[in-house]
Amino acid sequence: MELFDFHIMPYQWVTDDAWPFPNDRWDPQKGSQLYDDYLDELEYSANNGFDGIGFNEHHFSAYGLMPSPNIMAANMAARTEDVTLAFFANVSPTRANPVRLAEEIAMLDNMTEGRILSGFARGIPSEYASWSIPMEESRPRFEEAWDLIVKTWTADEPFDWDGEFWQYDNVYTWPRPYQDPHPDLWMPAESDESLKWAAEHDVGIGSTFNTPEEMREAFDKYRDFAADAGNSAGDDKFTIMRSTYVAETDEKAKEEAEEALKYHYKNITAGVHKGVTAWMMGDDLYDPEREAEYLENLHPHGQLAWNFDFDEYLERGEIVVGSPETVAAEIERQYEIVGGFGRLAGQFTFGNLSHEKAVKNRELFVDEVMPELQRMGQVTGGTAQAAGADD
Repeated sequence: MELFDFHIMPYQWVTDDAWPFPNDRWDPQKGSQLYDDYLDELEYSANNGFDGIGFNEHHFSAYGLMPSPNIMAANMAARTEDVTLAFFANVSPTRANPVRLAEEIAMLDNMTEGRILSGFARGIPSEYASWSIPMEESRPRFEEAWDLIVKTWTADEPFDWDGEFWQYDNVYTWPRPYQDPHPDLWMPAESDESLKWAAEHDVGIGSTFNTPEEMREAFDKYRDFAADAGNSAGDDKFTIMRSTYVAETDEKAKEEAEEALKYHYKNITAGVHKGVTAWMMGDDLYDPEREAEYLENLHPHGQLAWNFDFDEYLERGEIVVGSPETVAAEIERQYEIVGGFGRLAGQFTFGNLSHEKAVKNRELFVDEVMPELQRMGQVTGGTAQAAGADD
């Protein structure tokens, strides 16, 4: 399988805030150092055996410091030579100009000689609240943006576009993508409608905030939809994402990771859910005095995050924490339960985990876990990286 380092780049110093996180909490000295540390962590992974490094998009949020994942990818393009640069993902439906997004990705694909894996996502409700876009438009916007971007990459001459949400005269990309006809595509998918759409378009999918059993149910639906459409559904079509921490023993791993995971889920993950719930309940901004009402109405994933319990998350398989032997065995167990996957995207930095522990985590994973995983399932298909040696 392919092994990716997926970095959300969290801010590490919020307490009782909620989305949109107040920008007076931002400390530029601390924030600048975080970017340095996070990019160094990704560079370490790129130079030590990972197949890819991943970026994603979030706005006004301590959860992730990447409102523009393309800027991060450009930085890492200059630091790396062989590793796949993967978007998990650009939120295309909320972009004012999807053609500009297509151009930027085409540029990156050429700058890296075809090392781009391009993911697009519908995004979470906060993305729509940010830009005053009705949530009910998310799916048609996603599908139109997808079709527009693909056509922009592949058209032989300028074309006009008269869609429901975007209209253009005489557009296409110059430069064209390096990969022919374009970078491999990927999307997160959980609902039946998204699974069916992805399978019919022969696009790989991924999952994160679910148990292996829930992933198996979704992946099996994808397999059925793909068979109906006459498309393949091998391991290379499936990515799972897991917060992962390795230490010398199970006990030490829990001791080192638990508080950072608690911050990740209770402070910043639940913080996003609380703010989104306030918005969906009609409040322009999160009101601390109404927190009890928001908590009662949280999405189940938000409820789970707010009430974070290390052992519960470990049992669910959402986090993979332990000795090298435990981590490798747990990933193999999940591989068997879901019926195979072609890519593991690990979050090796989460919450307020220190840079030193984040690097040590990667070192132990590379030295002692990676060799065990590389014998699992030879994947065919996938990124340009795989052709030389595949979420």
